[in-house]
Amino acid sequence: MATDDEAAHPVLLTWNPGPQDDRRFTPLQWHAAMVTPHRRGEPTTTSWGVGRHVNGFVAGQPAYLYRQGDRGRGLVARGVLLGGTRPDPERTRNLVDVEWRDSVPTDHLLEVADLEAVAPTFAWRQVWSSGRHLPPDVGAQVARAWADHLTDVQRSGA
Repeated sequence: MATDDEAAHPVLLTWNPGPQDDRRFTPLQWHAAMVTPHRRGEPTTTSWGVGRHVNGFVAGQPAYLYRQGDRGRGLVARGVLLGGTRPDPERTRNLVDVEWRDSVPTDHLLEVADLEAVAPTFAWRQVWSSGRHLPPDVGAQVARAWADHLTDVQRSGA
C-alpha cells in the first residue's frame, strides 16, 4: 500500500490514440468501457504501459491518464495502482495494473491549457513517456483540478 510520501507522487500514465483516434479505444469504446461503468459507481481495471520504468510504483498510489495526440490533450481518468510493475510478455516494456475510479468522455477532458494554468511548474507539453511521477505540489494541484472538472462534467450531463 502507498505510504504518504508515495501517495504524494501520483503517476502520470499516457495514452496516444493515434491519427485515427482508435489506438486502444475509439471514443465510443472509451465511453462504453470506462465512462459508463464509472457513472454507475463501478471501478474498471486495466493494465497500462510505463515504458522501462520500474521504481516508485506501489499499490494505492494515485494515477492519472493523460491523453495525447492530435485529437485533444489532457486528463481523461483517475485511479489507483494495484501494485508495482511487471514485465509485458508481448513487448519490451513494463506494465502496471490500475483500478480506474472515474473518467470523462474524450471530448470533455481536462485540457492541457487548464493543467498548465493550475500547475504551471510542470511541463505538460513535454510528457514523452508513460509512468512519470508528478511532484507533490503538482499532484495536489491536479487532484483539486480533476475533482472540480469531474463535478463540472457530471453537472453538464456529458
